[in-house]
Parts: sequence; structure tokens; C-alpha cells
Amino acid sequence: MNWPAAFALTAAIELPLVVAVAPRALRRRAALDSLAANLLTHPLAWYLLAAELLPWTAIEVGVTAVELAVYRFVTRLPWPRAVLAALLANGVTAALSFVV
Repeated sequence: MNWPAAFALTAAIELPLVVAVAPRALRRRAALDSLAANLLTHPLAWYLLAAELLPWTAIEVGVTAVELAVYRFVTRLPWPRAVLAALLANGVTAALSFVV
């Protein structure tokens, strides 16, 4: 799979999951921030994985941490929801990466 297809699939999966976790008042913001967070993390993760510079698990932990910070400090989700959004979205896409 090429990067544009992988990014589109990742965004299509993660964005609705993050929106579902967000309180109603923050859903639009969560959608935009999820897309922005993925635009930030996905290209770097793709490069690091392709270049074999870091193990896959380290890359996933780093991506999850960055996206958690975005959901907490940019989107302003409460800590429990920010953690849930980051873990759920990245856990699902990480698991699906073994299938696709």
C-alpha cells in the first residue's frame, strides 16, 4: 500500500473514533484536530517505518503520545477522553495494519 492510500485509510478510521469519544460540543473541533494530528504524525511514522529507523512498537507509542497531547491540549478533551481517543484510534489502526 502506498502512503496516500494508507493515510486516507488511517484518517477514515481514526477520525470517527475520535469524534465518537469527544463531547458533543467538541466534536467538530475533534474531527479537525484528528485530521491535523494525523497529518503531523503519519508521514513521519511512515518514513521511520520504511527506513527501519525505529521498531514498529516505538513508532506507535510515539504517534499515540503525540496525538494524545493534541487531543488534550489543542482539542481540550478532558484527560480520560483524550487518553481514550488516542488509545482507541491508534489501537484500532495498529491492529488493522496487520490485516491490510
